[in-house]
Amino acid sequence: MTENQIRQSVVDTIAAWVGGKRGDAKHADILATYNGHTPLPKNYKVQVGDAYCATTVSAAWIKAGVESVAVLECSCSRMMELAKAKGIWVEDDKHIPKPGDAVIYDWQDGKDYAATDNKGVPDHVGIVEKVEGNTMTIIEGNMTPGNYVGRRSLAVNGRYIRGFVCPDYAKLATPEPVTPAVKSTWVQLPVLRKGSSGGYVKTLQILLNKYNGAKLAEDGVFRGKTLLAVKNYQTSRKLAADGVVGGLTWAQLLK
Repeated sequence: MTENQIRQSVVDTIAAWVGGKRGDAKHADILATYNGHTPLPKNYKVQVGDAYCATTVSAAWIKAGVESVAVLECSCSRMMELAKAKGIWVEDDKHIPKPGDAVIYDWQDGKDYAATDNKGVPDHVGIVEKVEGNTMTIIEGNMTPGNYVGRRSLAVNGRYIRGFVCPDYAKLATPEPVTPAVKSTWVQLPVLRKGSSGGYVKTLQILLNKYNGAKLAEDGVFRGKTLLAVKNYQTSRKLAADGVVGGLTWAQLLK
């Protein structure tokens, strides 16, 4: 998979949980995915009543199979610290993330957020679904009110951004196969008509026999039956049925 395909698989994974609420089947799937991972972070199994935003993000990374390049935690603060230690933390509110990256929030961000770097305590986290222009769409678990999985729109460098967890998806990507360049040599084929003869006429007769059932003698002489077969072939290919084998007729025969 390419890096972009891996990122999309993460987005698709968390998007499948959108609409889920605490206690329903989607929420149960999130908890089962996270709690079933070995080793279990902090050896703590997340409970139904726990806040589960970081759990949702971690579960998406687990289910998409990218946990080796991400960080798994049910706590936003510990998720940030682990990301720093792993070298995948971006401490820049103006950063423009990519799909599959995570945004960590601080609800106590000040009114001067656009000109300052938020250094507060993390409160919440979600995974970037897409960035269009200056707007990010982020999928989050444990959104309020209702403790549901949903989407939030947020401006780039918007208020409440604490920073970003940016897994190194490129490490998991496999290069796209490179198709070797094929050197083509164009041979100018002669124009054939009634009265022509030689090897090219024989080739013409072979092709007409093989692809149009002409049943010609492959003698290399362009005469009555070959002329009729050429006209029939040109008609079947919606070409001018003039009986002259030029570039267009050759192109169809050799297609």
